[in-house]
Amino acid sequence: MLDAASRPAGWIGVSVDLTKRLESERALRAASNYLQAVADSLGDGLFTLDTEGRVSYVNEAAEQLLGWSSEELLGRVMHEIAHSDRSQPGLEDWPVLNAGSEGPARRVDDVFIRRSGAELPVAYTAAPFETDDGVQGCVVVFEDISERKAHEESLEREAEKLSWIGRIQVALAEDRFELFAQPIVDVRSGEVVQNELLLRLRESDGAIVAPGAFLQIAEEYGLIDDIDRWVIGRAAEIAAAGRPVEVNLSARSVGDRAILDHIERCIEDRGLDPKVLVFEITETALIKDAAAALAFAERLHELGCKLALDDFGTGYSGFTYLKQLPLDYLKIDIEFVRDLATNPASSHVVKAVVALARGFHLKTVAEGVEDAETLVLLGELGVDLAQGYHIARPGPIADIDALR
Repeated sequence: MLDAASRPAGWIGVSVDLTKRLESERALRAASNYLQAVADSLGDGLFTLDTEGRVSYVNEAAEQLLGWSSEELLGRVMHEIAHSDRSQPGLEDWPVLNAGSEGPARRVDDVFIRRSGAELPVAYTAAPFETDDGVQGCVVVFEDISERKAHEESLEREAEKLSWIGRIQVALAEDRFELFAQPIVDVRSGEVVQNELLLRLRESDGAIVAPGAFLQIAEEYGLIDDIDRWVIGRAAEIAAAGRPVEVNLSARSVGDRAILDHIERCIEDRGLDPKVLVFEITETALIKDAAAALAFAERLHELGCKLALDDFGTGYSGFTYLKQLPLDYLKIDIEFVRDLATNPASSHVVKAVVALARGFHLKTVAEGVEDAETLVLLGELGVDLAQGYHIARPGPIADIDALR
């Protein structure tokens, strides 16, 4: 307080009760700490976004699931992180942000992207919020549903298998399997010397199905024996006209004495020259039971049939089988043929296989010839026979003239 001369003459004290304010601040801090503690204790991931989709909060579970720290995520657009470089809906169509305009919380199955780039199947719920002071946004709670998705996919695969079992059985009963033919030509003359017979299944609506869709299931559920018997019988009919054909046998049939008996009966019943039947076996079939496969191959040769070792060069035991098996052909795998014109390593492999085959008095067959340049190179390297889309695609056997 000042006197008339404006000199200090005393003091005036004013006191303010801050109890309620301090209590309010403590309550606010407590509430904030409480909410954060609750959010951080959730087993599910949680994050909040503003109306532009930018991250304003991330809990610990979300950090662990996504692989990003909260410091790295805060202020960034979550859509760009979670759906980066993926065929996902645009930001304007993202259900998370639409939660604000669509009202109640929505549960959505989706795929987020981890920091590592790995996919994270999730189910999330997005709900809008607005604070007392007008801050708007949405809160997203999500869970990892990888195990659920894996289980669902497993059930779908099993259902598909069961469906195929019935379809295969019906196709056998209704004689709806077919053989397509792909010509194998002499590399030098271009003459068709034989045809590889390739299995197809014709659905009841006329659609043609390649064996990749059903053959493994047929093997797994014991239906391959009936299919192999059908293939051998039909191949024998075609070969009876004197035109050589190649037949693929499943690993299960290689070594099966009953299949050998069936082959012998087909040869006798149709009076065909067994030399026109070439049976292909793979290293997979040989590895399954080498002794049985060797006995099988020897018996085929005794019957007068020929034998081709398919996909030669891709396994580790091929050289061993060259010593043991009575082979006639080595089929060079497409892996060494498709890039023959551009990859010197493939050229070296083909050259080596040709030299090896000549040493064992075998003919070589190159699979997967898709252009004229490759066919010319195969001739220069000494390959005997070739097949592939450049020569002819597999086609249905409408009549016996298709094999000419």
